[in-house]
Amino acid sequence: MKSRVPFILSFMLVVAAFSFKASAQTISDKQIKTSTAPITNSLNYIAQLKPISYSYDQQQYKQLHLPGGTQYGFIAADVKQVLPSVVDAKNNWYPAGKGNQRAITTPEVDLQKLVPLLVSAIQEQQAQIEQLKLEVQQLKASK
Repeated sequence: MKSRVPFILSFMLVVAAFSFKASAQTISDKQIKTSTAPITNSLNYIAQLKPISYSYDQQQYKQLHLPGGTQYGFIAADVKQVLPSVVDAKNNWYPAGKGNQRAITTPEVDLQKLVPLLVSAIQEQQAQIEQLKLEVQQLKASK
């Protein structure tokens, strides 16, 4: 009987790595951050992204247990051309026999990294809207 220790150990490492990544990205205290600066020109970046609807190829990648139905997101390669810092490589682990696992490494868009850019883009767009409202009021007043 083969030991399940390698499987359990690899699972624990994956969970620990995921936990660290999630924790490191959500720590938001100003004291531990350096070189902070407002995000600018985010509307330009967001406008270049191409959101899509898609379905996973569940037949080709059965071992990954991908969800069925329509999904919404991006093609990682397209996002990488615009915002390389939000695309990471992800190991997708799947069972490969008794107590063994294999990984398929795929690019993944880290949607959490997009959130600050989206907020900034909305703020930029709102500033543009407010400016246009002001111009409309001025035009109406000058008639």
